[in-house]
Amino acid sequence: MKNEINNELQLIAAALKGEEKAYQGLLNSYKGRIFSYVYRIVKNYHDAEEITFDTFVRCFKSLKSFDQTKTFSTWLYTIAHNLSIDFLRKNKINYDYLDERYSDIASSQDLTKDYENKRKMDLIDQALAQLAPIDREIMILFHKEEKSYEEISEIMAIPTTTIKTRLHRTRLKLREMLQEK
Repeated sequence: MKNEINNELQLIAAALKGEEKAYQGLLNSYKGRIFSYVYRIVKNYHDAEEITFDTFVRCFKSLKSFDQTKTFSTWLYTIAHNLSIDFLRKNKINYDYLDERYSDIASSQDLTKDYENKRKMDLIDQALAQLAPIDREIMILFHKEEKSYEEISEIMAIPTTTIKTRLHRTRLKLREMLQEK
């Protein structure tokens, strides 16, 4: 992790000097994760590609203003979050949680288990679809993107205590919704 951060800071320093390979290194390190995050919010491949591209354009244009005492990935996710929310507002779209639901199922050999796993994931998706968009996004950032409370707070510009509270209440609500089914 320490080497990752040092390498990242070296790439940022090189990019600030105008080295194209450094920009490429940052892009290659994060484009897949940012695309995946944006796609789960906007649920459209082409829109997610465009927002991901815009995220990196904005990132690279604003790289001079990046506070190197902070985490680069959190800053980058904040840009992606803001662009995604702007896109949804502009297009008046409500977004649903979109999960890579079948990744574990594909590797399983037992058809009964496959069916049960698929059924469980469908039930979870149905329950998640009933959540408020902000709660779904917090779930995505915490469980799929493995962001800390503090990072989510920074990305979404919501106090950490609110993140913890919403995450706890959302888990309880999901548990209750799934027990009813």
